[in-house]
Amino acid sequence: MKKSGIFNSQIAKVVASMGHKDTIAIVDMGFPMPDSTERIDLVLDYGKPTFFEVLEPVLKELEVEEVIIAHESKDEFVEGIQRKLPNAKIKRVSHEELKELSKKCKAVIRTGDVKPYTNAIFVSGVIF
Repeated sequence: MKKSGIFNSQIAKVVASMGHKDTIAIVDMGFPMPDSTERIDLVLDYGKPTFFEVLEPVLKELEVEEVIIAHESKDEFVEGIQRKLPNAKIKRVSHEELKELSKKCKAVIRTGDVKPYTNAIFVSGVIF
């Protein structure tokens, strides 16, 4: 049995397969899940788990150089991402463009978060 890290086998597999510039999305409960990419549905209940509860273990294993979020995202959401990833570039796009970009991600992880526009795409960096 695995002792540490990401215990969800789907997420662990995707993160382990990511190379430089590959992308993975973490989204709220209402985000439209694209048919063109792997779907990882973590919704347990209304509001659970939250975006940041899912992001925290992912960041223990994934090097991120850029985060793509919607212009419509609330300031507190953006600030939360900046606290977790102070060295990552933040790129803002329209919510419609974010939905289109999610179709090219290696996977989309759906959380139970119900705060509007709590969605982000993470661009994989390198560790050297």
